[in-house]
Amino acid sequence: MPKTPSLIFFAALTLLAATFLTLLYANRNVRRPPPPSAVWSPPDKPVRFVSYNILHNGRGIARVIDEIGKLDPDFVLLQEVERSDVTQMSQTLGRFPAIYHASENLAGPHASWGNAILSRHPLYDAGSIPNPGGGSFGVWATALIDNKKFVVANVHLSATWNANPAHLIESSNNRWKELTNLVAAWQSAGSPPIVVGGDFNQLALHNNYALMTKHWTDALATLGKDQTTFTAGLLKTRIDYFLISKEWNPLAADVVDSDASDHKPIWLRAGATGP
Repeated sequence: MPKTPSLIFFAALTLLAATFLTLLYANRNVRRPPPPSAVWSPPDKPVRFVSYNILHNGRGIARVIDEIGKLDPDFVLLQEVERSDVTQMSQTLGRFPAIYHASENLAGPHASWGNAILSRHPLYDAGSIPNPGGGSFGVWATALIDNKKFVVANVHLSATWNANPAHLIESSNNRWKELTNLVAAWQSAGSPPIVVGGDFNQLALHNNYALMTKHWTDALATLGKDQTTFTAGLLKTRIDYFLISKEWNPLAADVVDSDASDHKPIWLRAGATGP
């Protein structure tokens, strides 16, 4: 017997409610503080990170999940992920908990898409990265491995949409403000060990890049993996990064050759620096 419109509507409403409650619980659960015994430090064993702007899974969610799964990351940093896809991706990849926040700086407070961190390790103190006077441009949380805690941050900074000089200046200034607020919030927290990944919408030059690398290391560039991460028609450029604080040692990294999105996934394996 074919489903009636009312049954279809009820099923869709149930699925939507389940997705909302899952995300609500996940976000609430990771807002608690880490155990008092945990110490600020990268863990003794190396950690794998993947950052990926997935273009709303517009080229197929299965393709995106496959690309991420092959890299076997501990932490997955997603940009342009639809809110409705977070639960499916987290479940399929086996990465819990998950945190999510809409990209308010790019699409306004009612955006259906945003930034997420999926993790195979416990997360604490999770939330939107502070951005006084502006919308959310990313999320961060304190991760815990073997009683060592560190911050994982996922950003999607303001974009440059066209070559109009006024827009170029405005978008660059917006990124400067976002980066300044990120650094200030990190320093206010005591400058803990941190890995920042994401779509910075920023070329590796001028004042914004200087600020990105003032306190942190461009991990992929350090390892000679600074190739193109974004393609749009004839435009090919590098705007996706991993930035790491001095406590981290970049061990391996790469840009994955994939067309499952307009961005290529980037990955990093990092461990603690020596004594």
